[in-house]
Amino acid sequence: MDVYRTARARAWQLCVAVACVGVLLAGCGRGDATAPSAAGPTMGPAPAGPSADEVFTACSPPGTVDYDPIESLAVLAGDSIVVIMGEIDRIQAGRDSTYTASKETSTTRSAVIVVRDVTVVHGKLDPATSGSVYIEFASGGPDECSRIVPAGTAIVAYLEPAWDGARSYVDEDPTSEYTEIQEPGAGRPAGQPLYRASALEGLVWQLPGSAEVIWPLYLGTGPGSIREALPDGSLAGP
Repeated sequence: MDVYRTARARAWQLCVAVACVGVLLAGCGRGDATAPSAAGPTMGPAPAGPSADEVFTACSPPGTVDYDPIESLAVLAGDSIVVIMGEIDRIQAGRDSTYTASKETSTTRSAVIVVRDVTVVHGKLDPATSGSVYIEFASGGPDECSRIVPAGTAIVAYLEPAWDGARSYVDEDPTSEYTEIQEPGAGRPAGQPLYRASALEGLVWQLPGSAEVIWPLYLGTGPGSIREALPDGSLAGP
């Protein structure tokens, strides 16, 4: 889907321009990086649930943005605080960001994905992480996305700390327009760290039984196994 490859490389830019959406990863790994022990999703007949294209349409941010593709997944891993692999448990409401200019104010909603059975592939999770990991990502339809993504969907994520939600001015000018999050602690239990994808290629899903991989941050869908999206793989987009 080349039409979707007009997006920005850094996911933090999405948090200012689009909604910040979190992802919870339950049962996360700790300590030094370890190789994933799971065999990855089993390829087989198309599942009875939604298709990869339907999930992408429901969950991806609207529109397109320019971006520079990553050099490689190994380089992206080196630029990330932690890389994880696990399963999505559910998707729920996240934080809302507000854009304010001299004559305009707009609010963009977000969502949170809760993921279970997490393996740390590279780096370390924040020591404060307890039972779940929260990853914020931009979504065009948080409510629809929460309904359509089935439990057990595989996920690989290259992560960095999420925006803290403090007021951010354009050109650092306090008289200019700005973006902020009114409730920066929303979307996760108090005290839990919040992450975001470190690049558009850094958030990858695969539905149970599907032979299609989903890059929900603008990029689209394509054939393959999500294990090929790990740092030693080469599946960096459709």
